[in-house]
Amino acid sequence: MISFRSLVVFGMLLGFSLSSDPSMANYAAAQQAFAKRDYIRSAAAYFQSYSYPKSRAEKVNSEWGLAESLKSVGLLYSASKFYSLMVRRGPKRSNPYFRKALEELGKINSTINLGQSHIVQLFDAKISPSSIPGVARGFYFYYLGVEAFSKRKFEKAQKYFKRVPSGSSYAIGAQFHLGVIANLSGQHSRAINYFERVISSVSKSDRWNELREAAVLNIARVHYETRKYRQAIRFYRQIPRNSDNWLDALWEASWAFFIMQNHNATLGNIHTIHSPFFIDRFYPESYILQAITFLRLCRYDEVKKSLRSFRFRYKGVFSDVKSMLGRYEGNYKGFFRLIYSYRVGDLNRYRNAWSILDKLSRTDNYKEAGDTIRFADRELSRLSKFSRYWKSSGLEGELGSFLSSKKSAAQIDAGRRLYNKGASYYSYLKELSDQTGLIQAEMLEGKLDVLRKKIQVNNPNNKKIQFIGGMQELSVAQRYEYWPFVQEYWEDELGYYVYNIGSKCGVRKRKK
Repeated sequence: MISFRSLVVFGMLLGFSLSSDPSMANYAAAQQAFAKRDYIRSAAAYFQSYSYPKSRAEKVNSEWGLAESLKSVGLLYSASKFYSLMVRRGPKRSNPYFRKALEELGKINSTINLGQSHIVQLFDAKISPSSIPGVARGFYFYYLGVEAFSKRKFEKAQKYFKRVPSGSSYAIGAQFHLGVIANLSGQHSRAINYFERVISSVSKSDRWNELREAAVLNIARVHYETRKYRQAIRFYRQIPRNSDNWLDALWEASWAFFIMQNHNATLGNIHTIHSPFFIDRFYPESYILQAITFLRLCRYDEVKKSLRSFRFRYKGVFSDVKSMLGRYEGNYKGFFRLIYSYRVGDLNRYRNAWSILDKLSRTDNYKEAGDTIRFADRELSRLSKFSRYWKSSGLEGELGSFLSSKKSAAQIDAGRRLYNKGASYYSYLKELSDQTGLIQAEMLEGKLDVLRKKIQVNNPNNKKIQFIGGMQELSVAQRYEYWPFVQEYWEDELGYYVYNIGSKCGVRKRKK
């Protein structure tokens, strides 16, 4: 017979055994801390029970509790790590938090950009659309559409974008992509309708304002493509001067003016692009357009000057870009950091290639990676505040490693894409250089008619009128403000310059 004292001793030993089990002690402590909204301590305790679970159910519950705790202290990127693990396992009976985790990731991505590569990995496993909760359907179908779009599977992308609910925060982005797809398939009116929906859905102070400007720019491009040049220019001029898209709009409008034979407006826009304010912007083709415009006006001295300006402006660029691409071939993280150094003003090398680096720093690939790095750095700095609570549990090291890896992956992925784009710019420059040689040769040999035929298409009347890009000429009167140029640039006049010169074609030189 066991004595009362023996039972007491046995009970004490059993209690000691339970309290020394890290999973049971930490899981209970985590629940208690979370209930008291002490999310710092609950995160550490949940991580311990997640790392040393007593059962499968405890591991699953601890994973969810850990993600919720990290979200509650404002570490959204860190929380996304554990929400993502739940989503990647797919909707299973053993994964009860799949739907909730997907909803949370959609909310996080609406606040901070998780990055396309991160999101695509979430949907590697086959998931039935019926398993996607209503709140997460916009997030889910939008990014499936974006991934299909990036692979040029436009029909598949269109189906996904159309399944994004109208009330979703991702609906505006879906409408924009549907507009692009419609235009690519030749449905120009439908494309404009989609872009107009984007414009009407977004206020200028909205976080989607950049997409709004892109919609305006795309309406202009649709009008250009359908030879409605007056309407195209009207939309190009809606891009504000303080926008990053303004110079692109000004440049593209130059082509519309060119095809309309409004040569003075074309030259005026190019005059702005060549101003010292934009010395590091990459518009090499502007010299070609300028030369051809002067050629149309039979102003051969100006043609020669434009071609010389192109060679002078980009002679050093060729060597620096070639050297830069050779130096960073395969070192994509280093190439991304090079662009970053340029962007923050710390770069002292490759001065002649800065226009290329500037162009790359304005791409979506660079901006998205920059967002990822910025958000990750912000969380890394915040980890130090929780060090005394999380260091001993290993949570600080786990999150620090995740955030650093996320930064590194973003730099490598973006660096690879940017390097390839930089290489394409280099090839583009070489092609333009060949074009300058063609223009120079034809002009010097006096074979202007030959050159005109080479750049002339769709001219049923066989008139000697030049066309570019397959677009027919459209002669219309243009109302435009004229600003006299007196050998000095004024910042508030940029974009409003118009030349006032006439054609010398058919004008014979007087004999002395």
